[in-house]
Amino acid sequence: MKFGIDIGHNCPPDTGATGIEQEDKLTLAVGEVVINNLKSAGHTVVECKPNKATSLNDSLHQRVAKANSSNVDFFVSIHFNAINKKANGSEVYALSKAGNEVANRVLQEIVALGFKNRGVKSANFFVLTNTQMPSILIECCFCDSSVDMEKFNAKAMGDAISRGLLGKAKQDDKPDILVIKVPTLLKPSTEQAANLAKDSCIEIAPGEYPIIDAHLEEGHYRVEWPNILQGNRREHFVFAKHCEIK
Repeated sequence: MKFGIDIGHNCPPDTGATGIEQEDKLTLAVGEVVINNLKSAGHTVVECKPNKATSLNDSLHQRVAKANSSNVDFFVSIHFNAINKKANGSEVYALSKAGNEVANRVLQEIVALGFKNRGVKSANFFVLTNTQMPSILIECCFCDSSVDMEKFNAKAMGDAISRGLLGKAKQDDKPDILVIKVPTLLKPSTEQAANLAKDSCIEIAPGEYPIIDAHLEEGHYRVEWPNILQGNRREHFVFAKHCEIK
């Protein structure tokens, strides 16, 4: 998968918020962890932060243009909040269905670090409305909040975001298991099997199968599956709903 990672600000005159810590410093630290994690997991990363800009508007346009011209599959913009030294917590913004799904995963991972859950929200941020692929904007926490800054650790935050983006469990967690209750078909899409090429569907017997990731979509489980028929190559398939995840 090709990710577009936008380390927020860090491109004068486009600079971030000032608080107990400077936003630019924090986004850079977290962004570098995320980029390294994604590359280590075998994904392609396009860094969307420009090296120089003439204005804030120019900076934003360059970030979006880099993502669009590189045809990234998913765009992530990393930021930190600041408002009144009292507000605290984490929130993620998304506009599309696909973006919201990832936003929820990312937020759950961040909240697990102890930050207040401020929810998944929508807003017409330039980088969300002008990118051509699913996108999210992460407000990791508040850089002017002592509550948040006492909890904050760049590596932990970057690792949490990476887990959310990849849909992966923590290393010490067991993999998800897909329980198939009756004979069913593994399909490349949610279309009826009768409308698909026969060689694109695989009959699956009842049993328990390890999976990498899964979510419910249009009455079916879409799963990331280590296809043992293809040398454990990771692929996405769809199972009928008479299955369950445990």
